Amino acid sequence: MIDNRSAVQEIESFFSKAGYPAAFLADYDQLECLASHHGRETFLVSKKGTQELYIAKCYDTTVFSEPNTESILRSLHHEGIPAYCASYRNDSMFILVRSYIEGTPLSDYARDRELSQEEIVRICVKLADVLIYLHHRTPPVIHRDIKPENIIITEKEDVVLIDFDIARTFKTAEETDTVFFGTKGYAPPEQYGFAQTDPRSDIYSFGVLLRFLLTDSVRENNKIRLYRPLKTIIAGCTAFAPENRYSDMNQVKRALHQANPRARTLKTVKVLTCSIAIAAVLFFAGKAVYQRMTYNPFTDGTVIPRVMPDEERQQEAVAYLHDQYGTNIFDDRSAHYTVGMLKNTLIEVYGLNHNYVRIPSPLEPPRENESHFLPWSLDDTQFIDRDYLAYFVTKTYWPEVAADWSSIKGNPEEYPGITVSLKWCEEHGILTGVNRPRDVSCGEAAIAFANADKVYAMMQDDQKK
Repeated sequence: MIDNRSAVQEIESFFSKAGYPAAFLADYDQLECLASHHGRETFLVSKKGTQELYIAKCYDTTVFSEPNTESILRSLHHEGIPAYCASYRNDSMFILVRSYIEGTPLSDYARDRELSQEEIVRICVKLADVLIYLHHRTPPVIHRDIKPENIIITEKEDVVLIDFDIARTFKTAEETDTVFFGTKGYAPPEQYGFAQTDPRSDIYSFGVLLRFLLTDSVRENNKIRLYRPLKTIIAGCTAFAPENRYSDMNQVKRALHQANPRARTLKTVKVLTCSIAIAAVLFFAGKAVYQRMTYNPFTDGTVIPRVMPDEERQQEAVAYLHDQYGTNIFDDRSAHYTVGMLKNTLIEVYGLNHNYVRIPSPLEPPRENESHFLPWSLDDTQFIDRDYLAYFVTKTYWPEVAADWSSIKGNPEEYPGITVSLKWCEEHGILTGVNRPRDVSCGEAAIAFANADKVYAMMQDDQKK
């Protein structure tokens, strides 16, 4: 506990009281100067006669115009945001007093610990809750300075977002921000004058923060292998153009929940356990029940079921994708799986960018391209055959495989990406249960995507060992 009396005496020996509003000096003792910049000072203060601690931000109004932090904080009431306490003014100074949050800045918290992906996701989900509260205000509140130094982790491991100095409310009539602020590396392009900041600006900074926590760098580094679902989230947050980013923090939060490695593993175990239990009940004879319950349905070294009727495979795959991603796209198992359904799968289930999936592809020549998923033009109503499905599934989970044609010799009869993808899927059992060579059904498409999801998760687990 801070010795208020000695702290006050020490700080008064360095700082003159001249210029501070008299009412502020009458109400609070200055204990420690936490930061001092030209025209701005931040103090740890205590209410006179008590041990209650607060933060006082002092602005020299001859240097800065009075910030709108007061009006913003007055309107906010959330456990992840400091509470407004008081404000003071005189001819040359404005002071805002807010609650003191005891804890560790995320920058120090991450530096002193080797955070697991599960811990990083947990922190980011809690931060997402704070941003959802801010962005869903009327009008929305944009923080504009999301970075590790402005995030406090409390002793109870709660997440608190601080420093609303440059926060603003979104105004639909404006095209650009009046003043450009932000922290280099975390601030989105529009925060430097390209457009008005809106909730997608905070989403951009959130994506950079997630990248920093995972890689210890704010810059993209293709040499660092990231867990693919989290890499997809970062890409969806940090697109240069705001319209290509996630539009709402609720979308980001859902994607984080689905990407959580531990949650995905638990869901997989739960689905497989339930599937085995349900299958066991279907057998009437005691011997058959016993064999079904004790039989290991997986081949050595893989996660693809070895023996299972086609109908049961489809039911299991549809249930698996619904549990993992909350999707109903595959529910009508007998319906033909179309290109339009594929595009909806890529956007709604896997979080790929809308323009990346739906942008028109060149008719000639077909080629892999970072700007669009399809290397050729396909109508949304077109049915998908087994070979095409192999390519789409491979490119979704292992795009580097679909794009690596080094094993192709001579002139292949079909698109090289299909050839290498088909070989990859056959080697890993991903098409096990997809029997129709042409016009696959939604149930068979679900089998391929579910098998790929399990194989991908197994590969990620193997890399960690």
